[in-house]
Parts: sequence; structure tokens; C-alpha cells
Amino acid sequence: MLLEEMVRDIPGVTLRGAASVHVTGLTQDSRQVEPGFLFVAVRGARSDGNAYIPEALARGALAVASENVLPAAFPAANLTVPDPRRFLAEASRIYYGDPASRMKLVAITGTNGKTTTSYLLDSIFRHAGIRSCLAGTLGLKIGGRRWPSTYTTPEAPELTAFLRKAVDSGCTHGVMEVSSHALASKRVFGTRFVAGIFTNLTPEHLDFHGDMESYYAAKLSLFTREGGNGIEAAIVNTDDSWGRRLTREAECRVTRYGQDPSAEVRLLSSRMLVDGTDIEAATPLGAFACHTPLIGTPNVYNVLSALAAALGLELNLPAIREGIEAVEGIAGRMEKVDAGQDFTVVVDYAHTPDALEKLLRTVRELPHNRIITLFGCGGDRDRVKRPLMGEIAGRLSDQVVATSDNPRSEDPLRILSEIEPGLRPTGTPYTIDPDRRGAIGAALSAAQTGDVVVLAGKGHEDYQIVGTQVLPFDDRLVAREFILELGRQRKDPDPN
Repeated sequence: MLLEEMVRDIPGVTLRGAASVHVTGLTQDSRQVEPGFLFVAVRGARSDGNAYIPEALARGALAVASENVLPAAFPAANLTVPDPRRFLAEASRIYYGDPASRMKLVAITGTNGKTTTSYLLDSIFRHAGIRSCLAGTLGLKIGGRRWPSTYTTPEAPELTAFLRKAVDSGCTHGVMEVSSHALASKRVFGTRFVAGIFTNLTPEHLDFHGDMESYYAAKLSLFTREGGNGIEAAIVNTDDSWGRRLTREAECRVTRYGQDPSAEVRLLSSRMLVDGTDIEAATPLGAFACHTPLIGTPNVYNVLSALAAALGLELNLPAIREGIEAVEGIAGRMEKVDAGQDFTVVVDYAHTPDALEKLLRTVRELPHNRIITLFGCGGDRDRVKRPLMGEIAGRLSDQVVATSDNPRSEDPLRILSEIEPGLRPTGTPYTIDPDRRGAIGAALSAAQTGDVVVLAGKGHEDYQIVGTQVLPFDDRLVAREFILELGRQRKDPDPN
């Protein structure tokens, strides 16, 4: 595509230099620049993309976009843009032929429940005979093919290239987790969604947003003209106070779900069983009942949100039921580690106060002797939640092991010292061990027959960030190793 064609319809752009050069790709990461690329200098929280312009040129960039006016003698075509992040999204959409507009794409946003809801909806699509794609925390997926992703919502060039690939492979529908970071940094600006799901809002990412109002404003932008997403319908959890507010402020049609009598998709009953949950709901098409292998109240809401979205896309109830019942589990979400031991081990991504409380309340409803909870809090992230999570773990557990999550640049002991003031007053026995591997071993060693050991915080992650290093680490694999070392297997161990 010619550079001048790419930027012709993007407002506020001033182009200098050769306009008729052929662009072969675009990126905001100088390390990914290849000959013929457009490099967009984005100012980030820790670094300024303008500092990497020389590297981008050395790698073969034929054009550079920046909010700064570049020198008259600049050696390549250059664009002055008022908002580099918005420009990156708009340029990506144009370069890849606006693939989102050629699909029925559903966005899912909220603090908790995005991943599970996305997999439920993707399964519903497949059981309705629809070819779909999925983008989220667990990576990118088209049919049975999967690719890793750096972020829950990838940067605009990666995301739009993926959607282009999905369209080219025959996808007519798709599901995307849309994080508040992505909305605030305009990664999905102008991406066309036919519907958006709002799951809930609880304190998280306040180190980035500053306060709950700013956090909410980022989410709200998905449902207003501000984000340029053209959403036709908002699917909103109105049992959540922020969701009720969003129903008043969204600039599109709203479908409500939850227990409120006014909800269009309303929970009638739920019954938790050993092998899953029975759910009954009222819908505009009549009564709906299903059995999901997923367990816990949060998953009841995830099912309701997927049900409401699918109905909005005019899918039939039998296909919706089949799709929901086919989802047996999501990596790192209430995922059991079974090496034949005589106690239960559950790995979950819960890393916020609300998610940890819901997780432990769900576990308490299951058959158990004692609950042993292991958790930590990430470094360089919201510090306010640390004592809150300590209090929740102590209040809802019989024993607690506080350890490292992803400490990043922080001293792990400092993080733990900020968890402890919440944990101590509960009176629950606890230990502190900054070595997550050793802490997992201690938690499993303390387990007795019939206990439930909860390993919270990292879920599906197969790494741990310590300082600037990304080290291999998977709670599920570590737990399995320790269980086998303990020799606590039953006579009929599960080989899987």
C-alpha cells in the first residue's frame, strides 16, 4: 500500500517527504521493524518511542510517524500526528483492509470473567456451525490453530493482522477480550464490534488508571462514540453497581443480565454439583436450562453473559446450550491438578481481591476438610490491594501461605510485608515464603486427606517475572512434581 493512500483519510496528519513509497508493514516496536515498514513513535509509561527512531531507520523503516515535528533534513518520509496511539490503530485498520468490519465481532470487557466468557461464546459459535476466531489472555485462536499473544488485547498492528488472517480463513464471527489498558491506550480505536459485554468492575489496575472513575471511564469508552467502535448492543451485568451505571451512560442498545427482575436474561436458579453447575434462566425466547462443567457463582454469570450475547446475535437456544455444555474447563481457571493424590489442588488466576474472594467462596461450597490458600501480589502494581487480599485469604481459609507472584522490580519481602497487615488480624495460621516453588511445596506438604489446596494468582501463566528476567514457572507443573515426590497417590491415579 502506498503511504499516501494509508494516511489520506486519517485526520490531523501532516506528511512530508516521499508520499508514494510502498509500505510493507507497520509497528510501534523498533525491534520488529523490517525494510519498508512505517514506524510509529509511541510515548509509553517507561520509554519514549521517539528515542528509537534511529534504530527503526537502521532496520529499514521508510517512514516514521511522531507527535513531534521531525527535522527538515529527516532521511525518510515522516508524518506528524496529533495522537500516535490513535494513528497506529487507524493506520493498522486501513493497512489490513478493516477486517473487523467484515465480521460479527464481540468485545468482552470487565475486571473478571473475560477469558471464560470468551471461550463460552467461541464454543457457542462452533456448535452453531460458525467459523470464529478468539483473542485474549490465553492467546489467539482460529478454529483449532493457536498463537501466543503478549497482551490480553494485542497492540493494534498485531491484532488487526490477526483479524485479517481470520477473515481470510473464512471466519464470520469472533470474540475478543478488551482490557482497560487497551482501551486507554487506543489499541482497539475504530475496531468495529457488533456487541460488547460488560462483566463487572472491581478495584484493579489502579496503579495505571489512578482511581475507579478513570478505570470505569476507560471501560465506558467501548460503549460510546469516544472509542469509535460502533457497538450496536451492550450486554451488561446489572447486578454490578458499575454495570447499572453503564446502562444509563452507554450510547447503544442495552441488554441486561443477572438476577434483577428487570434483566432480559434473568437467572432463575443455579445448583452447584460435584461435576458442575445446573443453571436455569429466563430469556426473551423462553426458558433456558443447561448443565455446565464449570463451577461457582462467577461462572454462572459468565454463562449468562455468553447466553445474552448469543441471543443478541440471533443464535438458537439448542446451539447455545450445546456450546455452553461443551466447555469443560479453562486453563488456569479453577483448574484441578490431579496426580492421584488424596487431596484436591486447584490453580486459579485470581489476582484481585474480588476474584480471590469469589474463588475461595466457591471452594468453600465444595466438599472439603480444610482449605489451604497460597497467593501473592504482583510487584510494580496496585499496592492498595495487598492487605485486602491478605484479609480475604485469612478470613476464608484454614491455613495460608503468602508468597511471591510476579515481583518484577520490587523486593518480594516488601510486597509480603504489605500483605501481612491484612492477614495477621484474621487469626488464621500463616507462613511467609518469598520462594514460590518452596512455598508450593510447603502448602502441599501440609495438606491432609480431603483438604483443598488453592494456588492463586498466576493461573495459566508459565513464567515468573523476577526483576527484568522472565523465568519459566508453571504452578500446575510445580504442583504435580511435588505431589509425585510426596507419594500421596491414590490407587487409581489420573494419568492426565
